[in-house]
Parts: sequence; C-alpha cells; structure tokens
Amino acid sequence: MSSLADKLVPPAVEKLIPYQSARRIARQTGNTGHLWLNANELESCCQYGDIDGGKNAHYNRYPDFLPHDIAADYQRYCEQQLDGALSLSTEIIAVRGADEAIDLIVRTFCQPGHDQILICPPTYGMYEFCADAFAVNTAIVPLLDTFQLNVDAIKKQLPQTSVVFLCSPNNPTGNVLHQNDLMDLLEASKNTSLVVVDEAYIEFAPHTSAVHLMATYPHLIVIRTLSKAFGLAAIRVGFLLADSSVMSYISRLVAPYPIADPSAEIAQKALSERGILQMNQQTERLIEVRDWFIEALSSLPIVQTIYDSSTNFVLVRFRGQTNMYDYLISQGIVARSPANESSVEGCVRISIGSKASMVEVFEALKHFTE
Repeated sequence: MSSLADKLVPPAVEKLIPYQSARRIARQTGNTGHLWLNANELESCCQYGDIDGGKNAHYNRYPDFLPHDIAADYQRYCEQQLDGALSLSTEIIAVRGADEAIDLIVRTFCQPGHDQILICPPTYGMYEFCADAFAVNTAIVPLLDTFQLNVDAIKKQLPQTSVVFLCSPNNPTGNVLHQNDLMDLLEASKNTSLVVVDEAYIEFAPHTSAVHLMATYPHLIVIRTLSKAFGLAAIRVGFLLADSSVMSYISRLVAPYPIADPSAEIAQKALSERGILQMNQQTERLIEVRDWFIEALSSLPIVQTIYDSSTNFVLVRFRGQTNMYDYLISQGIVARSPANESSVEGCVRISIGSKASMVEVFEALKHFTE
C-alpha cells in the first residue's frame, strides 16, 4: 500500500540512489579489517598543534557515514520523555542542526517551480528561506491574534501544499500551539500534505510534544535539536523523527558524513544519563530566571505586553514610539527585533541568560526615559 510520502516524492528523488561512501559500504558489508585503505585518507593525523587536547584523535579518518549511535541515544532519551516506546515505524536520524532537517524535507518532497510549502508567521524564518533557495513557493497563513493556528484557513491551502511547517513552542512568540488544533490539522492533511512540527524548544515544555501522535499520523515529522536546552549550539547536532515511509526518501539525500566526530562525541556525552540530568537541572534554573524576569518586567510602565513563553526567551511589546531594540543596543545589550511582521511590530525578543544578565537588562529598562 502506497503512503503519502510515495505520492508526494518527486520522480528525481524516488529514483535516487544514496551515495555509497567508503564508510557506508564498510558498515553495510560488515567489514572489520585492520588495514583501512578504502577512503583515500591519510594513515596518520597531521599534528597541527594541540588541536585534539593531546588525545591523538583519529581526525585523519572520515566519521561514521550516519551516526547511528547518536540516533539510538536520542531514541532512548525520547522514550524516557514520553514514558514509553516510540512507534515501531518511527525512525530517527542525526543531522547538522534543525536547519539541515528543514532543508532536507524541502529538497526531498518539493519540486522547484512546482510545489509549495505553508508557514504560519510570525514563525522561524528558515522554512521560507529554504523554500526560496530551492525555488519552491511559500503559502502564508498568519497566526491568529492569539498566536494560534488559523486551522480553517490552512485547510483551504492543503490540496496545493506538499509540506506544512509549524513551530511549537513557536519562535519568536514563545507559545505552544494547541494540540487539538494540531490533531485537527493532521486529520485534514493525511491524504494531502506532510506536517512538520519543529520542537527546538520542547525541553521547556516537554508535556506538549507531538511525538506521541506519530503512531496515528505517519505523515507527521518532528524536528529536534541539542542547540537550545542542551546548550550545544556550536556543535550543530539536531534530529529528524519520521515514519519509515517518509524517512526512506529523506535518507537518500543525507550527506555521506553528516556529523563530525568531535560533535558526535559531545552529543553522546550530553545524551548520557548524567548529561540529561544536568540538562534538566539547568532547564529548571533557567525557567526560574525567566519567570522572575517576566514578573519584574511587568512592573515597568514602558512594558505593554509580555507574551506567555514556553521557551528560553520572552517576547515583549513596549509602549511609545522609541525603538527599544536600539535603546538596548545603546546599553550594550543585544536582543532581537523580530522579522517584519505586523503582529510583532514594536516587540523585542529577549533570550534568558543568567540571573545577573537579566538583572542588568531589567535595570536598563527600568531607567529608560523618553
């Protein structure tokens, strides 16, 4: 029986044969030789100073063609979060950050000049950027004033849409999308469109994850990352969770060596029992600071609205005509002015740092004068 992925995949991708790298062939054939001369690598690592901390790491060798160990570690982490196993048909691959996952999905299921994705701004800008870079059209259905989905308007676009990109908790608004709306959309799209839920900030609201819906809706794709709550933005490691019917096509476009060994080693430490415990403790502390910061800001007359946040940032709307982003810059504080969306005009997105950092931001805003 054909799947929705079979229906949506372009002919060029359908007939694509994954690149057979030397490392991939060795793994698939079970070769465990002692003399490796199959990948045109140097047999020893050049010593460019103390680049490996004196560990003599094998940087002369290509990394694993696909980091199965990281994906297995992440599967265990997901199952601990969900207090139960993932769907038997759900597969996980490690990718170079959530951005690569977005790019892979667009390139796998959208034909340039033919297909379209759908986004609900204000939201993460990479969905539209990846579509634009691949000459794929972007349909836009803005979020409601409550920053929730306009489900009825989205449904009207589904027959022409290959992939719907959602972000929950959403960036830059910080709110979680209503799960009833998501389920309504998944039911409506099961014969037309893949639905992607970007859960980059899910550790700040783990009970809201959509992963448990994948067993019922195989056209649901979930994106995760180690960049946010795990605090590992520099290593560029993310994860793509999808049904095997979907992953069978996405995996054809994955680069031969997607994750560098140093990044993989750090990711494995982060996903160890100790690493997850440290992440959870750090997340709890950050949420405490975030909630304190929100309460402190609410006392300032220049603050009009502080939007609910299930993330490591807050979106703040200020009163008056002063550009508060520029004002904070003048105080040496670099925040973020959201993209040009009327619904967030006049707002500033402020990441949550240490308590000392947030006190400094509060004091700067407290002493602001027109």
